[in-house]
Amino acid sequence: MERRRVLTGCGALVTGLLAGCSGGGGESTSTPTATGTAEPTATATETATPTETATGTAEPTATATPAADGPTHGLDESFTVGSGENAIGYRIIDLYRADRIGGSANNSTADGTYLIVVLEMTNPQDDATTFPRNSFILGNEEQIRYVDENATPLVSDDDRINVQPLLNSTVLAGNSKTGAVVFDLDPDRSYRIWIRPSAGEGETHYVDVGTVSDVPALESSLTG
Repeated sequence: MERRRVLTGCGALVTGLLAGCSGGGGESTSTPTATGTAEPTATATETATPTETATGTAEPTATATPAADGPTHGLDESFTVGSGENAIGYRIIDLYRADRIGGSANNSTADGTYLIVVLEMTNPQDDATTFPRNSFILGNEEQIRYVDENATPLVSDDDRINVQPLLNSTVLAGNSKTGAVVFDLDPDRSYRIWIRPSAGEGETHYVDVGTVSDVPALESSLTG
């Protein structure tokens, strides 16, 4: 970040003429005349958190995203986010990666690497609810990623993984549903899942993913 430069030394400007200064053991015999002033350099403003965009990414900033400030869970651990009529239960079952997702005739290639999150969603509410896509995100110190709405439906065509997409699923009151959602991530970066309360009140819960390239790959590659 560029900082303002401050003029120092015996040539510092006061107002009008300088009174002269002595350097070493010599004596000043003339009175220097001020010839100009230094203008401060404009500085950039740092932001404290990433800026979310419509594509699900965030612009890098000079300050890191805060570390996990809520409960952190492991794979196959059940937990509830939110409370009352806004409560939703989750269990992250498995994580996989793949460069492409879908069938041989209908598939999508990732810009980075796809992360496939297999999870169970439970609805303890009195009414049906849908998967809260904007509350279930992936993040690190520079990025925020949302569910890839184009790649996720292709899970149903991929014979390497026997799950259905959860993106637009409705879960009836008192029921559970297992499915998958897909994210397009940088394979060399580390991420964690952030699950926010859908009503905006309560703690955010976290599940560490680690570096995407270390996540197990789907067994075979698509051909065709």
